Amino acid sequence: MHISITGKLGSGKSTVCHLIEKEYGFEIFSTGSIQREAARQKGVSTLELNRMMQNDCSLDYIIDDTVNRLSRERKEDKLIFDSRMAWHFAQESFKVFLNVDPLIAAERVMANPRGCEECYASVEEACEKLVERSRVENARFSEIYGLDYFDLDHYDLVVDSSHRTPQEIVELIMQNYSIFCADPVEFGRRRL
Repeated sequence: MHISITGKLGSGKSTVCHLIEKEYGFEIFSTGSIQREAARQKGVSTLELNRMMQNDCSLDYIIDDTVNRLSRERKEDKLIFDSRMAWHFAQESFKVFLNVDPLIAAERVMANPRGCEECYASVEEACEKLVERSRVENARFSEIYGLDYFDLDHYDLVVDSSHRTPQEIVELIMQNYSIFCADPVEFGRRRL
């Protein structure tokens, strides 16, 4: 069964995915990497790209169709989707949401810059821009799909990453993933 991970910006999604890839042999499909590359090619920030995507949903549709196709065509493969909307588009996945305090998220993003498409002058600016980007993204998804990806009822597992190490988060996810795979109905919804 696949894993789909989403969550707030700066919650550690990409770091956690890379650890799961390294330790458990999952292959990552990252929509954030696709968006950052598109922003870089256009010479804009990821926030600006998200604003542009409000008027042109073509990149959203390409990403969503790819997630859906990969999840169907590669059912037996160990895939982890690092994507805002994979919980909705990936067939039969363990749906994980990583939550984080906005200030901690800003500190993490400042400590781990990803290029000029995500540059901030201060933690305060990073916090402000991350909150704005989240708002813009969620508004876009709400308009396109009628869905709120911040609605935690969509997810099998919600983990607050604010005061946990990436390794602790990986262990929580993989322990719960094993339980979920054994009996998804019995698993229910878990908040950690």
